[in-house]
Amino acid sequence: MNRIHIQILDNPFEDVFLGDDYYDDGPNNQAIAEELQQSLDYHYPNMVLVEYIDLFLEDDEKFTEVREMLSHGLITLPVILINGKPFIHGGISYKIILDEIENILSAGPIH
Repeated sequence: MNRIHIQILDNPFEDVFLGDDYYDDGPNNQAIAEELQQSLDYHYPNMVLVEYIDLFLEDDEKFTEVREMLSHGLITLPVILINGKPFIHGGISYKIILDEIENILSAGPIH
C-alpha cells in the first residue's frame, strides 16, 4: 500500500502588507491545506497525509534546497512536496494534486 505525504511549505507573512489598507481577502494557505486534508481523508482514508509547514518557524537547516531556490527567485511559495520531492510551487491546486495522487496510487506499491 502506498502512503502519500504532501508537505506544503509556506511563509504566511510573505507579501503581507499590514498598513491601513490591509484586509483579509479569504482563506490562507494553512486553511486550504486543512481543507485539502479533510477532502483527501474522505476520498482516500488513511492513505494521504497533508502537512502545512511554516518556513518562518522551521529550522533553517531543513528544506535548504527549497530555501536556496526561493532566495534566488527560482520558485515562489507555497511549495508543494509529494513524498519529499518538489511537485509544484506558487499555489495549491486541488485538481493537480489529486491527479498526482491518483497517478501514484495507480502505479502500485513502491519497492
